[in-house]
Amino acid sequence: MSRRVVLLLSLALAAASGERAAAQLQLPGAVAPTPQGATAPQGRSPGPQAPGDANNPLAARTVSGPPLRRWEEGLPGKTLRFLGQHGSLVISRVGTGAPPSYTIVANGVIGRRGNDIRNICTPDLNGGRPIPLRPLGRPDGLVRFEAVFPGCTITLDLMADAAFIATPGGACTFDDCVVDPAGLWGPNDREIPRDSEIERARGVAERKLNDARRILQARLRTTPEGRQFLQEQAGFPANRERLCRNYGTSDIGPAFCALKFTEARAENLSARVGGPPSDEQPRRPARPRPPPAQPAPQQ
Repeated sequence: MSRRVVLLLSLALAAASGERAAAQLQLPGAVAPTPQGATAPQGRSPGPQAPGDANNPLAARTVSGPPLRRWEEGLPGKTLRFLGQHGSLVISRVGTGAPPSYTIVANGVIGRRGNDIRNICTPDLNGGRPIPLRPLGRPDGLVRFEAVFPGCTITLDLMADAAFIATPGGACTFDDCVVDPAGLWGPNDREIPRDSEIERARGVAERKLNDARRILQARLRTTPEGRQFLQEQAGFPANRERLCRNYGTSDIGPAFCALKFTEARAENLSARVGGPPSDEQPRRPARPRPPPAQPAPQQ
């Protein structure tokens, strides 16, 4: 075989090997980069970068979706119960001033005396008298208030038909009765909406949650908080199921509870993205002032 034929065969094998290597490196759906110094083909200019994508993860993005019903429209005057079953909690508006003021009355909260879980007690917090609510803004997406009872301080994150209560200082003590009101307070089974309404609202909340999650993952994936956020989000469904399994006394209770946790989680992630709260009162744009009238020209 002549030297020229051997050389041609070597060049052909090298070219074939290079093509296979390029095919292995080119992932499905990926776009081949433009070589340095080259220009894009005529008629196919590169499109604009989407905000919040991998090349620009810190760009501002907002989460789309229909707004939540404002808590002021449904919650004042409504009786809420711990896990839809025990105790009663009522928030009321006081006066007609602006900004509005609110109070809370909590009765029949179940607790225990000492270490015996069978020694049940049901104190009326503050003797059943109203306690003023102090606004704390929106630290986690939902509107938050604080109520200071004798022997206990609680915070309330409010929705139009439920409230998430936390006890920053731990369980409360009222006349030797230890009470832990932390958790979801909402309607009983008879007051919960139909299954179809819950499923429709759950789908909206899940889409909003996933939208915010994708934006945050793109922003945090190169930061120390990225792994923690992924673990937090991965554990959310199991925590939601654990906290909701005892809501109400029928199958509709856990479904309603899961909806409220999903909506609250979506609001929390949306707030971390940086968008406006979905239940915030929209501001009316200021009307432009008419230009001053020009004097009529003299004849």
